[in-house]
Amino acid sequence: MESHGALVGWTHQQAGDRIMLRVESVRSTEAAERHDPDLFRFLMTKQQAGLLGNYLVSLSGQTPASPNDRTWFRRLFG
Repeated sequence: MESHGALVGWTHQQAGDRIMLRVESVRSTEAAERHDPDLFRFLMTKQQAGLLGNYLVSLSGQTPASPNDRTWFRRLFG
């Protein structure tokens, strides 16, 4: 089954050594106005989640954040 839509939200939960990614999308403006998203859940390893995150950052044209780029505020309250 192939599905197309606009991404409207996501959440994640730790599941031991895996991550449960919950993705919300809508197929139309009407569905968005009704607040009636389609929900998809993916269980993945942390390695898969890291690869997906790196891939999406790369596609966006942004550079990945490095731990050294954190400000003093984030280091204290992080």
